[in-house]
Order: sequence, then C-alpha cells, then structure tokens
Amino acid sequence: MRIKDTVGGAFFLGLQLRPIGFPVVSHFNLQPMAVRPENFTMRNLVRVAFLLVACSVSQICASFSFNTKDLVLLVNDSTTLTLTLTDNVLRNTTLILSTNHKDLLTTNVTKIEVTNSTGTNVWPVELFGHDAGHDLLKVDAFPPSIKCSDAFVRVTLQHSNELALFSVIVGWVYFVAWSISFYPQMYENWRRKSVVGLNFDFIALNLVGFILYSMFNVGLWIPEIEKDYISRNPRGLNPVQLNDIFFSIHAVFATLITVIQCYCYEKGDQQVSRTAKSIMSFYGLIIAVLLVLVYLQKIVWLDFLYYCSYIKLTITLIKYIPQAVMNYKRKSTIGWSIGNIFLDFTGGILSILQMIINAYNYNDWASVFGDPTKFGLGLLSVIFDILFFLQHYVFYSPKSSKIYDLTGCT
Repeated sequence: MRIKDTVGGAFFLGLQLRPIGFPVVSHFNLQPMAVRPENFTMRNLVRVAFLLVACSVSQICASFSFNTKDLVLLVNDSTTLTLTLTDNVLRNTTLILSTNHKDLLTTNVTKIEVTNSTGTNVWPVELFGHDAGHDLLKVDAFPPSIKCSDAFVRVTLQHSNELALFSVIVGWVYFVAWSISFYPQMYENWRRKSVVGLNFDFIALNLVGFILYSMFNVGLWIPEIEKDYISRNPRGLNPVQLNDIFFSIHAVFATLITVIQCYCYEKGDQQVSRTAKSIMSFYGLIIAVLLVLVYLQKIVWLDFLYYCSYIKLTITLIKYIPQAVMNYKRKSTIGWSIGNIFLDFTGGILSILQMIINAYNYNDWASVFGDPTKFGLGLLSVIFDILFFLQHYVFYSPKSSKIYDLTGCT
C-alpha cells in the first residue's frame, strides 16, 4: 500500500514510501540515514549559535554594583566602599574605575582583573577626598559585555558637616517663612472685610504660576515621567522633593482662598486688567499648543512640564510689578499686607544665604553665578520686597497717605 507524500517522504503503519532522492530505510531493518555535508554544516552552525547565545546570556546576567549610590565625604578624608560582582563571568574581564575630577576624588585602585569568576566576588575600594565639589565614581568593563550601569557612586565632597547642617536648617526656615507668607494677607482681608488695595493682577498671575509649579512638581513624581527623567539623567536624582510638592499645592490652596475673598469682600472698581488677561491668554495658548504636541507625540510629558516651569519663571519675574504700580498710583499701601512682605523677604534672604553656604561648602560657585535664573529670581524678589518696605514706611506711610481705607481702618 502506498500513500502519496507531497512533503518528500514518510512512514505510515510501517509501510515504506520512497520519494526520489532519499535512501530506502525499512522499518524491519533500520540503518543510519545518509546525511549530506550541508546538513552537518547547518547543525554545527546551530550548535555554535546556541553556545554563543548561552554565553552572552550568562555574561549579561552578571553585574557590578557598589554598596551605596550616594556618599558624603569631607575634604582630606577617606572612606571604603565595596564593589560586588553578582553571578558568573565566563571570560576574563578588566574593570576600570574612574572619576570625573582627579583633583577632587581618587581611589586606591584603578583597575581590577576578573578571571573566569564563578559566584559572588567583593572588592574593597578606598576613596580619598582632596577638594570640595561633586564627583562621580564609575566602573567600566572590558570587554563591555557585563552590566555596569549600576556600578557608580555620586560623591559630595564638603568642607564641613556643621555647615551642611546649618544649610539644612536655613532651608527649612525659609520653607516655613514662604509657606505661611500667604496668611497675613488673608487675615488683612478678613479683618477689613475688604480687598481694596490688593492688586487682582498679582493674585491672578500668582495663581497661574503656582498651578504650573504644582504641575511640574507632581508630574516628576509620576512613575512614567520620572522614568523619562532618569533615562535622560541615568546617574542623577529626581530634583523634586516631597516638601516642594507640599509647598506648591499649599500655595495654590492659599491663593484660591484669597481669590474667594476677592469675590466676597468689598473690592471697589478693582478687576483683572486687560494686560494681565492678555498675558494669561498668551500663556494658555502656549500650553494648548504644547498639549497638542504631546498628543501628536512630538514631545513627551517631561518636556511639557519643563516648558510649564519656564512659564512659571516668567510669571515670577513680572507678578510684583502690578502691585508696585498700584501702590504708586494710589500713593498708599493700605490693603496690601506688610506681614506678607516681611515673610517673603525673610524667605528670599535665607534662600540666597543657603545658596552661598552651599557654594562655599561644596566649592560650587557656579550654582550661584553660573545659574543666573535661580539666583536672579531670588534677588529680584528681595529687591521688590525692599521697594514695598519703602512704599509702606517711607513714601506712603499711613500718616502721610492721602487715601484712607474705605472701612476707616488704617
């Protein structure tokens, strides 16, 4: 009985089929099947490929890492880290340890030879701090078949631990000062049952600015966006801390309360000016275009948040101007809380002080003068506060003011 086989040959119920070009093999007397040379070549290639893949996988599984990712070291001091190898290494590998700035940080070893390692190995690495600053200790493997992306340490070298502690205290003081700086104005509005003298352009710009600031802070804590940030800065830290999120959200909340007061209390003929409305409309148009670009996948959400932060910076630059001009036109600061200015001035001075302390302690003066935006905004805020002090106590003091509070309160 024969069965036609279109594939080329098969056995069915012990009956032999003989397609052309294949040897005859009986089910009663099986003999080795003849194999052509090209079959040997293909088989060998498959085996070699399999071995290469297995070897590669075993190499990739191995990785190096330090026992910490962040380290603080005093100048002229030293410390010891441990570099750990996990899993097997099937070939001889050379590890190269390097730093970005040899004048800041050096190590007792710059090269480690790994020979056909099996299991976990640990090597001590001693660090020596020579000058203040920020540096990065990293490890590279040759051949580059072993994972070394986690083998790095961010090192902060500082002159004094006491200065670092003082900087932290200063930071928390100005954080608290700025956080409660909203309440004197709210109390002033409630006491007078009036918002006459409080510029609505300032409030509107402040609200938009803090909303954008909150979007930036909260956004960088969203896992997907934070992942994008880490991919761009693989050895960096998320710049947004929990207190940044708290401050920005609290600022939105406090400003919204002030906005509600503007609707509930006496306001005279005050309203948001056309200039402020035009500026905010322009900002709204920019944000709408950015959202379209995100939707079209021309930019990612991280870029969108960065652009929002830039808008916030421009708002900080201009938001005090309407209130200063209003005080000048009215020849009075009645209705504009000087307590708010005291707290804002305190926060601004302390923020600049902290920048100077850190610049000296970490020998990082570029953070002050090399980044004019951050330092300039803090300085501009202080300058406006000084102007408001002069308006309140010198130019338009209550005794010489020509305009009195509508409620009779001075």
